[in-house]
Amino acid sequence: MPKVYVTQEVPTANYHPAEKYGDVVFLCTTEVSGATASLHNVKLINSIRERLKLFNPADDFIAPSGSPIISCIVMAIVREKGSKFTFLKWNNRDFAYTPIKVDLLGEDNVY
Repeated sequence: MPKVYVTQEVPTANYHPAEKYGDVVFLCTTEVSGATASLHNVKLINSIRERLKLFNPADDFIAPSGSPIISCIVMAIVREKGSKFTFLKWNNRDFAYTPIKVDLLGEDNVY
């Protein structure tokens, strides 16, 4: 079964609609630290990397949520696995997710 990797769990958000696309995996709950030599950030990035070990860009989804910086960290990590990804974009009007396929190399923007 596909997985939906949620970049950061936000306590007030309802992630139930994402379950339509697969098993939901939360990558983190905390925010990055602004401290230059933050051990928190090292632990956070290592934890996200560990949770993404089984990420398969051909089958799984990325659902950006919470901090844009966390989403950028997640993308930097998953980029090591390829250039084509499917995001789940939240639509506040319909209260539903829309799959958005992206090719980061621009070879095939809709695949």
